[in-house]
Amino acid sequence: MTDAPPPPPAEPIQPILTPAGTRPASGSGDGLPPYGSVPQGAATRSPGLLLGVAIAAVVGLIANGIGLAGFPGNAPVEMLYALGIGVDLIAIAVTCGIGAYLARRGYPLRSKSAFAIVSVVLAGVALLAWIWFGGIGSILELIPPDRGRYMYASGGLFIAGAPWVLAVIFGAHAYRRRGTTSNNVLALVGFAVPALLAVYAIVSSVIYGMGLTD
Repeated sequence: MTDAPPPPPAEPIQPILTPAGTRPASGSGDGLPPYGSVPQGAATRSPGLLLGVAIAAVVGLIANGIGLAGFPGNAPVEMLYALGIGVDLIAIAVTCGIGAYLARRGYPLRSKSAFAIVSVVLAGVALLAWIWFGGIGSILELIPPDRGRYMYASGGLFIAGAPWVLAVIFGAHAYRRRGTTSNNVLALVGFAVPALLAVYAIVSSVIYGMGLTD
C-alpha cells in the first residue's frame, strides 16, 4: 500500500490593509463603529451653537465698526474702548468658528464640562466690572433729559475684556448636545450674560456714533 501524497502547503494569510486613519466598514466583524461615528446617546459639542455665536460676533463687529466710524475726533478714550471691544469680538468669532468646524463631525464627550462652571464665574466677574464702571448708571442716564454716556456703557466690558471673552468661549464650548440639564443651563448662562452686555455696548457705540448720546 502506497503512502498518500502530502497535502499542498496552505497559502499564507494575507493581512487586510486599510488606508491610514480609517477603520473597516461597519459589519466587518471587528465590533467597532465606522470611523468618525458617535455612539448613540453620546454627548457632543453643538456645532450649530458655536457657529451661531461666531456669526453673532461678526455681526456685532460690523455694527461696532459702523458706530466707531461716527465717533467725534476729540473722543480718544471712547475710540479706545470701541476698538478693544472690536478685538474681543474678533477673538470670539475666530475661536467659536474654529470650534464649530471641528465639532461638525462630532466625537463623544462627557455629558458635562467643568468649563460650564468656569464660564459662569467669568461672566460674574465681567458683570461686576460692568456695574462698577457705571453700566447701570449709563442705562439710567438714557432717561430724558439726560443723554447717556458711551464710556459708562462700555468701560466695564473693555476693562474686563478677558473675562467676558473667555466666558462666552467657554460657555459655548461647554454646551453639550445630549448633555446634562445642569451643565447646559450653566453653559447658557455663562455665555448669555456677557453676550447681553456686549449687545448693549455695541448698541451704545452705534447711537453714540449717530450723536444721540455723549
